[in-house]
Parts: sequence; C-alpha cells; structure tokens
Amino acid sequence: MMACRRKNIIDGTTFEFPGFGFWVLHFFSIMFIFLWGMRYAMKRAAFPIIGYRFLKMLFKH
Repeated sequence: MMACRRKNIIDGTTFEFPGFGFWVLHFFSIMFIFLWGMRYAMKRAAFPIIGYRFLKMLFKH
C-alpha cells in the first residue's frame, strides 16, 4: 500500500527544526553558560553585578 504524502515547503530548508529535546538541551546549556559567565564577571566589573542581581531577583519569584 502506498502512502500519500503532501509536499511540505519547509522540508530540506534551514527552517526544518529538530525535536523538542534538542531545544530543551540548548536552552539549559545557554542558561548555564550565561549564569556561569555572570558569576565570573562579578569579580571583574560593577555592571555585571547589577545584571546578576537583577536576574536572581527575576528567577526568585
């Protein structure tokens, strides 16, 4: 039995996204790298300290 398949204009382009787990992994890794960098930057400059405290306040609630 042959399957009917409609042509999808997204197939084979850069807009064809991988699965949900791929994006979850990338989201958490980006957040980890960003927060790790903010902790490192706290030792270096005053502006990242303000940003780090602001992010802590946002994620606290």
